[in-house]
Amino acid sequence: PDADQTGFTFLKNAVDLTNREERARRETYRAVLGVRGEFNDGWNYEVSANYGEFREKTAILGNVNLQRYLLAIDAVDQGLFQNGVANGNVVCRASIDPAARVALEVAADPAYAASQLAADVAACVPVNLFGSGNVTQEARNYLLQDSLAKGKISQFVVSAFMSGDTGKWFELPGGPIGFAIGAEYRRETADYVQDAATAAGMTFYNAIPQFNPPAFEVKEAYAEIRLPILKDTPFFEELTISAAARVADYRGSTGTVFAYNGGIEWAPFRSLRLRGNYSRAVRAPNLADLYTPLGQNFATVADPCSARNVGTGASTRAANCTADGVPAGYDYVYTSSIGFLSGGNTNLSEETSDSYTLGGVFTPDFIPGFTFSADYYNITVKDVITAPSAQGILNACYDAADLNNQFCALFERAGAGGGPRGEIPGRILENSLQVVPLNYAKLQVTGIDFEARYDRQIDNVGKISLGGIYTMALKNNSFLSPTDPGRADRINGELGDPQHAFNLNASLVSGPFTFGYRARYIGKMSNGAWENYNSVQGRPPQNDDAFADGFKYYPAVWYHDFRVGFDVAEKFTFYGGVDNAFDRDPPFGLSGAGGGSGIYSNRGRFFYAGFTAKM
Repeated sequence: PDADQTGFTFLKNAVDLTNREERARRETYRAVLGVRGEFNDGWNYEVSANYGEFREKTAILGNVNLQRYLLAIDAVDQGLFQNGVANGNVVCRASIDPAARVALEVAADPAYAASQLAADVAACVPVNLFGSGNVTQEARNYLLQDSLAKGKISQFVVSAFMSGDTGKWFELPGGPIGFAIGAEYRRETADYVQDAATAAGMTFYNAIPQFNPPAFEVKEAYAEIRLPILKDTPFFEELTISAAARVADYRGSTGTVFAYNGGIEWAPFRSLRLRGNYSRAVRAPNLADLYTPLGQNFATVADPCSARNVGTGASTRAANCTADGVPAGYDYVYTSSIGFLSGGNTNLSEETSDSYTLGGVFTPDFIPGFTFSADYYNITVKDVITAPSAQGILNACYDAADLNNQFCALFERAGAGGGPRGEIPGRILENSLQVVPLNYAKLQVTGIDFEARYDRQIDNVGKISLGGIYTMALKNNSFLSPTDPGRADRINGELGDPQHAFNLNASLVSGPFTFGYRARYIGKMSNGAWENYNSVQGRPPQNDDAFADGFKYYPAVWYHDFRVGFDVAEKFTFYGGVDNAFDRDPPFGLSGAGGGSGIYSNRGRFFYAGFTAKM
């Protein structure tokens, strides 16, 4: 530009173009054929075949062609551009300046973008985004194009099982042995395809390559057994042991896996029943986890090797950045998102979980209608299939002991000569970063559930029903740090995951009237990360002054609902009530929608009334 010219930033939500809309049509078909019956005086069998198919066709209306958009906004006065004398004929610069005929640089398929360039330049219509109402219909017709995406999934299952007991020829002291055996074959397919322009990244829509993976196939066999050891003897009103096992052979990297469980129930006397169980479960990666092709995506990141960030990570970060060729003085700051590729990982293996439960049920004879139960649970999931974020991959690469790790292999940096899209030396190359799922995370939860119920018919009053459930979460941790797998991220007590929660339901049915009451208690939760204000794994609080003392925790909340019903006639009932009777708002101005704040009610006091009629 001339010395008296300068650039400026222009930001606008281009609502003059149109609204982008999606119209989807979904169809589901399913057919089931089976046979079941009995034999051997009480044994049962069942054989079935099941085929289902789901189809979806989605039209994206009002999509913007990005290559045409960039050509259209680069508009000039033809006369002013060619000879310095304005003539009012505004044209696309690319139509008169060969240097401006540049294909979309961020296209997922640069070859497709280049193949469309000549036609896009020839048809180019300049667009005026300044002001309001200045976008012509001709410009809209040039910029906008409808896109199409089609998907299909299918599932075919053949299964067979047989169950029975040994009552005809053998019994343990507690009764006959029960058993079940079975087998299953399952095959699933998937296909998803966008139109060529959308798949190439030419539109304002994530470019997703065609997804047509190999079929998912698994063959399984299982067996279950129930052993009634004792029954109706002193201190052994019942003693039963149960066990189950399943072997599954998955096509692909998962291969053959085993799942199993075992449990025991002991009733020392009629009013008390104790129970315990251990189980190992597996989840194999699905087709999307394994085979989703790498597609275009975007994220806002901070380069860990920039001078302003290099000192904020692990002690190894600076040395690793230097070893990776990042030049001295490099301090690149992203002002817009980085392009990366996300998809599946064919090297994934199965997730495994181990769970323990221990509990009991108490039904005392001296309080008829009363039941109390308590159950402790401890669940750990290992090798969780998790896709780290773009930022997480970058940080994990340089915060590791050295560059020889799986995260550094997922992206490239520009060399001394810079990158093909104008990246400066040392900068991460656009679309080189791959964000894929990996088996590295762990989840752990423990807690105790308490439940009490009382049902009683009282003369001259009616039937009373009371039920309460109290959940005490003892532990809820995620282990998601790629470079520090033992570092717990505490979720227990954070917004959406209270340590204490209670629900109470009460009703009284008296003649034609029904009175109901429901209460819900949500314990206090931290405003921000629990680690901000509390020590976790011996680490000091991370940000104790993030909020003032009165705002570090969302306070405990009670909700109260009331309802009344009246049976006008045998088949006609009128009802009415009020929810959130005391008009409790979400604390600290939360919306009560989405994220963790969805745990709160967001509609305030709510009255309702209605009737039911049975014909």
